[in-house]
Amino acid sequence: MTLLVKDANTSVQSLSTVTDGSGNLVPAHATASTNAQGIAAPVGPQNRLPVVNTAGNSASDGSGTLAAGGSAQTLFGGAVPANGYLVQNNSSAALWISDTGAASNGGASIQLAPNGGIFMTPSGYKPAGPVSLFGATTGQGFAARRW
Repeated sequence: MTLLVKDANTSVQSLSTVTDGSGNLVPAHATASTNAQGIAAPVGPQNRLPVVNTAGNSASDGSGTLAAGGSAQTLFGGAVPANGYLVQNNSSAALWISDTGAASNGGASIQLAPNGGIFMTPSGYKPAGPVSLFGATTGQGFAARRW
């Protein structure tokens, strides 16, 4: 059943309704999300329900410098981040990062641009394995966080 509703500022709008256990007409609640302006819209393929990872952990620091240029270095003591990570290149040369094997300057590794290039996983991302970093020069600096 549909109930027609009108206020002073809009044209007539239909409001979906259902009957409750006592036979009363009540609004049907559809899952909705809001945009940046606070306008609600039904959730669907074009307007996905936002999900927030409420089981996140506090971030742990894994920053440092490359111990040996030309070799992959494991971050976070080899621990696999439970809910994601971030790495920023603080050096003047490129770095590469991988969580699917040893990082290298190519292949499946992701390049971090010099002087501030950042890679951050989405919330709730569980890497396939330990995170490794590769750079050409010993002493290249980076900032890293895992959560």
